[in-house]
Amino acid sequence: MTSDATRPTGARAVFCLCTAEVLTMVGVFSFPALLPGFVAEWSLSNTEAGWISGVVFAGYTVSVLILTTLTDHIDAKRVYLAGALFAAISALGFTLTAEGFWSALAWRALGGVGLAGTYMPGLKALMDRISGPRQARWISFYTASFSLGTSGSFLITGVMAEAFGWRAAFGMAAAMAMAAFLLVGIALPSVK
Repeated sequence: MTSDATRPTGARAVFCLCTAEVLTMVGVFSFPALLPGFVAEWSLSNTEAGWISGVVFAGYTVSVLILTTLTDHIDAKRVYLAGALFAAISALGFTLTAEGFWSALAWRALGGVGLAGTYMPGLKALMDRISGPRQARWISFYTASFSLGTSGSFLITGVMAEAFGWRAAFGMAAAMAMAAFLLVGIALPSVK
């Protein structure tokens, strides 16, 4: 049974990591959410559009084994912070410099590294901070945050792009990833 002293820490870790996961996910599906506009603006072929949409998962696949393995040797919080920073840099770089296939491809690949540094390391960070009978429930909250973040990505990106343009939508994704970085950095207790 979990003691009363550890319950607030566990609940704080769950809230912190679930919120951060939703925030870092905003940039993951920003490009697919705005795909028709990019195809028209940049004269992308279907193949090019597919590569830009899918390269996030290539970046994820290449880096997830390394980043997840690191969590066995250092506090997963540190890996998560690096992942959130990569997500923010990716979205900000896209905001400021993307102007076609190659630049978009590079920034989206870096976004995949950000996803690899947040999703599974976030789960490990949570596992390292919670125990007891509520652990399974709290883990299910975290894994559900991925779906919430995915749908939030489409919603936030669409609303921002409609109101202010695609660069503002990606800028918002960068700001949200930085908010996740700050949230985890400040509110998530470190483990030794």
